[in-house]
Amino acid sequence: MMKMVKCVMVVDDEPAVSSVMETYLRTFLDDFQLIPATDGNEAIEATENLLEKGNPPDVVLMDLKMHPMNGIECTKALVEKGIEDIYILTAYVDSDMISEALDAGAKGIMNKADGYRDIARRAADIVRG
Repeated sequence: MMKMVKCVMVVDDEPAVSSVMETYLRTFLDDFQLIPATDGNEAIEATENLLEKGNPPDVVLMDLKMHPMNGIECTKALVEKGIEDIYILTAYVDSDMISEALDAGAKGIMNKADGYRDIARRAADIVRG
């Protein structure tokens, strides 16, 4: 059976974030597919397509503040589809938001202030298991 390519989804309303994450991820992962989404609806549609192909995202990096669907609402929707490794990306860390994100099913919070290289390294570690 052919090994499926590892899949990293980046959901952020700033397209540059996906581009920067892909560049940094390439330093940590040899073979992966980056799935960019600019909002929650796009992320759900992309996830449904990946699930149909039998290759769901190995990790989802989800921006918190997006419109029309924020990261917490999108996390809930992806968890309902069986996606487990969802991490909220945010520059706005507060305890209520962390609780809400974790209650929605996020595995954790990654602070954008840590830098995208560090976030990419952590995401690569998750993908590798």
